[in-house]
Parts: sequence; structure tokens; C-alpha cells
Amino acid sequence: MGRILYISQYVVTPDQPGGVRHWRHVRALADAGHDVTVITSKVLHTTREAPAEFAGRRTVHRTEDGIEVLRAYSSTGYGNDARSRAANHLSFSAYAFPAAMRTARPDVVLASSPPLTVGVLGGVVSRLRRTRFILEVRDLWPESALATGLLTNPTAIGVMNRMANYCYGRADRVIALTDGIRDGVIAAGVAPNAVSLITNGIDPPDTPMDPSVVSLPVGPDIFVAMFVGQHGTYSALFTVLEAASLLRSDRQIHIALVGDGDRKADLIERAAQLELTNVSFSGPIPKRDVPSWLARADACLLTYQDAPLFGGALPNKLFDYMGAGRPIVAAVPAGEAARAVGQAGCGIVTPAEDAPALAAALQTLAGDREAARAMGAAGVAWVHTHHDRRELAARFVQVVESLLP
Repeated sequence: MGRILYISQYVVTPDQPGGVRHWRHVRALADAGHDVTVITSKVLHTTREAPAEFAGRRTVHRTEDGIEVLRAYSSTGYGNDARSRAANHLSFSAYAFPAAMRTARPDVVLASSPPLTVGVLGGVVSRLRRTRFILEVRDLWPESALATGLLTNPTAIGVMNRMANYCYGRADRVIALTDGIRDGVIAAGVAPNAVSLITNGIDPPDTPMDPSVVSLPVGPDIFVAMFVGQHGTYSALFTVLEAASLLRSDRQIHIALVGDGDRKADLIERAAQLELTNVSFSGPIPKRDVPSWLARADACLLTYQDAPLFGGALPNKLFDYMGAGRPIVAAVPAGEAARAVGQAGCGIVTPAEDAPALAAALQTLAGDREAARAMGAAGVAWVHTHHDRRELAARFVQVVESLLP
């Protein structure tokens, strides 16, 4: 069996908010008999803060679910500006590098990007330790930073392009999250036969659903449209508030926004300005509680900015929504998420950042709940057929094992 060093700044366990893709893959490697060491940040990306238990400790070395995990320092409280994000990314790599060099020599180093600094870190560590390198690309950088306006400085753009090229050139294999990312990686010069597509998928439930963890300010007969995830710029949640404003006279529809992110405070302020009584905000929830919250939803919201890059997005929440058996209103650019909803027949696709179309879609579902339930059932069948996380994790293990000596 092999020794694997897995580096990602954002490893989330089921008892934390966020997607658990990394943890499922790490767990699959360990279950296959491999010796896995994880290096990640001690700061939770959803809250931008470190848990109190890590206070005063730069790097925390412990065993989590039988896996060796090193949680390294990174700066806290970062926002949506390039300066604080860069400080967070660079500080993590500065502390993760010596931790990676002190581990037992791995057979394979795997680094998951973004941020690109982690990809560079993985490439450097693999070279210094004379081992094979796998790069996982979950988002194309600097393309995404340009699309969201996070990156505008020409010099910084040039530096990030060189970082991306170094990562691609150093990698023995590349794992792409979506078809669009795979195409982008190949366009950057990576050989097609070196790129493996491993999407997100539906997770088997870790615990039984618990309705007691759900708290919403509406009765059981009210139609609830729910968004669960990061309240970031790319999520275009201000469009959801505009739709809520158009629906303010419809007392049967309530919009629940669940999660955290750098735009949440602005969203709460905007909802107050619009005097929206049909919108509620809830904090981030552990991944294991997501099914319980979605069980209260009558429909789920998937929203993105109207930029071509986000047509290549295929986020965790899409599969969570399908697995919960809830119809989806996908206000997204033409692309992979829209195509998945259409193929599954599990919801309504509207143009991105089109508040009237979003409001009309919610009224359509609320007005025909039987049809809405049928869409939800179609989503369950489709996602378990095409995106079972166990099968995807097995494919991930095969990619790693292909590089073992």
C-alpha cells in the first residue's frame, strides 16, 4: 500500500459546514489500505475563523477518524478583497510547507486547488521529496478571480498565470471537477490522457435526519424555497432578494438563506432596506445536518452570476438538493448545472441574475406542488445513477493508485 500526502486548505469533516469532497476521498484512500496524511488549514472557510480549541497553536497535529491530520495556521477574517485573500493563502502555505517536509516521505503528493498557492506548494514539495504529483483542479484560476472581479491588477494576473502553468507542468496527473474545468486544463497544455474527470456527487447520509435542528419562522404549510451554501459574490443572492421583493404579496412563499459568506452582512442589510418579511437568514450548518434542513424545503435554489465561466460550475449543493428529492430552481448561465437539471428533469432553469424569471419559477412550483414533488423524485433517481459519491471516490482511488510504485 502507498503513503499519500493530501494537501488542501479547505478540508471539511461531516461535523463542519461545507462540502466534504476532500474528506470522502481521504476516507476512501484510507479504507483502501493506504497511509494518508492530510495537511489543511485550522481556519474554517465558511466562518473565516479558527475554532476556539485551536487558539494559540500554530499547527495542530492530531488523529481524526483514524487519519493523521495537520491543521496549519492561516490568517483569519479575510474578506472578498485580493489583499486579505492573498494573506490568507500565503500564510497557509508558509506554515504548511515545513509541516509537509517533516512528514514521512510520501509516494504521492496530491494538492487541491484553489487556491493556486496550494497547487504550487504541492508541486514544490513533490519535487523536493522526489515523488509523484497529482493536482486536483476544483476551479480554474486565475479565470474565476477575473470573472468575480477579485483580481484586476495586470501584474498579479500574470503571476497567477505563471503559477497555474507551473502546477500543470509539474503534475503527473490532473483531476478536474467538471467538464469545463477539464477543457480549460487541456487548453492550458495538459495532455488529455493525463486528465481525469471526477465530479462532485451525492453523499450517503452519515446520521438520521433530525427535524429538531431546523428553525424557520414559518408554519408547515408555507412553501419554502431554500438556498444552502456560501453567501459569496458568485452566488448572486441579491437577485434572490429582488425576486423576494417581487413575491412580497404572495404570503404562501418564503425564502430561506442558510449559510455564511463574505456578502451575508450586505444581504441582511439589503433585505432590511427592502423590508422583506418573506426572507429569513440562518447560520452555517454542519454537513451532516444538511439533509434535515432540505427536508423542510419545498424547492431549492441554485444561483450564479451571469458570467460564462460559471456555466462550468457543478457544485456540491446541486447534488445535495437532488439527493433530498427537492425540485430545483437553477438561475444559472447555460452550461453544466443547467444541463444536469434538464437531463434529470428535476426543476426549472432560468437565466442567471433574472429576478422576474426566478420569482415566476417559484410561483409555478408553489402553484403545483404535485408536479414539484415529481421533479424532486426524478432528481433522486438521476443523481444516484450518475453521481454516486462512493463510485466517484473509488475512481479517485484508482487515479492515485495508478502512480504508486
